[in-house]
Amino acid sequence: MNPVIELRILEESHTCANMAEVVMEVLREYGIEEKLGYFVGDNASNNDTLDSHLAEVQVEGNRLNNASDYCLRCIGHVINIAVKAFWFGDVDRKRLQHTIIVTPDRMAAWRKMGPWGEAHNIMIEVLASPLWRQEFQRLGGDTILHTDNATRWNAGYTVIQSMTRNEDVVELFCLCHFDDLEDDRLSADDWNQLADAVDVLEPFHSATLQMDGDFAELHKLLVGVNFLQTIFTNMLHQHQANPHLHIHWAAEEGIVVLDKYCEIYKDLTVCVAAVVLHPEYKWEYFEAAVQKLEWTNDQLEDAKLHVQALWLTLYSTGSSQAVSQGELQLGIHPVPIAPYALWQVERQRTVVGTIYINSDQLIPRE
Repeated sequence: MNPVIELRILEESHTCANMAEVVMEVLREYGIEEKLGYFVGDNASNNDTLDSHLAEVQVEGNRLNNASDYCLRCIGHVINIAVKAFWFGDVDRKRLQHTIIVTPDRMAAWRKMGPWGEAHNIMIEVLASPLWRQEFQRLGGDTILHTDNATRWNAGYTVIQSMTRNEDVVELFCLCHFDDLEDDRLSADDWNQLADAVDVLEPFHSATLQMDGDFAELHKLLVGVNFLQTIFTNMLHQHQANPHLHIHWAAEEGIVVLDKYCEIYKDLTVCVAAVVLHPEYKWEYFEAAVQKLEWTNDQLEDAKLHVQALWLTLYSTGSSQAVSQGELQLGIHPVPIAPYALWQVERQRTVVGTIYINSDQLIPRE
């Protein structure tokens, strides 16, 4: 259950201080300001420092005096930022992502985006003309065509998926309108890169669905980013002999974003603790990461100390609570078999018997 308790109009400018005052005002009205645990915001710049302002206006004694340790990043936004980096790199995407407008300058700007920029231009040309859209459908193309925009997550994925599904029709249509579409006609190499891009972006699409709504679970922040890093890394390895290809450059742009947020999640003790407390991962998850050179031994030892401190200062009751594996659901939901789900299964450990929730579970004793 995820209830909305209040919708407030922020009449002043959207500064961190003003937003913090409104948030704390609502929490005080409900009498829950001292029960605030962790909070999640998107990756807007003013949310980056909202946590520190929350710490300044909170009641004395609230544990958020170190508020930055309790501010989590929205995984959906992280995925979207990584996909946009893959799609656009450092190009001014706001200037490009708008409604269906066909101008020479805009078409030329999209063309610089490589195969998916050319695919975008073709789709926009078709959608911009009712006659062309009807002709495309008569040739056997999809009745419903897709285009990307600035607000819909995974929109780029649906565009190139639609293009590759209609490859033969697109080729025939471009021949019929050669004079108009010559600059955007896709080569065989371009089509191969589009197919690879679909393979890259499909796991991001499925991961977005599995980390949203009722499937949102704290351990998925770090585990999910680790999974998506492997997607970009595998694509770089696949095309390491052809670094000039657009998709190689795009994967490099995407992995820079994921590496940044992976470090942020690794520094949030609660994200590490959530993985450790999950019966299918525990400390073995990070020990395996050390073996794969994804973590260092020093990072692992520091993480153990921080998780133990988190447990002792905020959660330990001084006694062990034993629960059966069947009773401890830990948010495990039936989900469709998708790349992210399969990757999770590969990284999970085998769990049998009784699970004990205490500090020994967090820090193994010698």
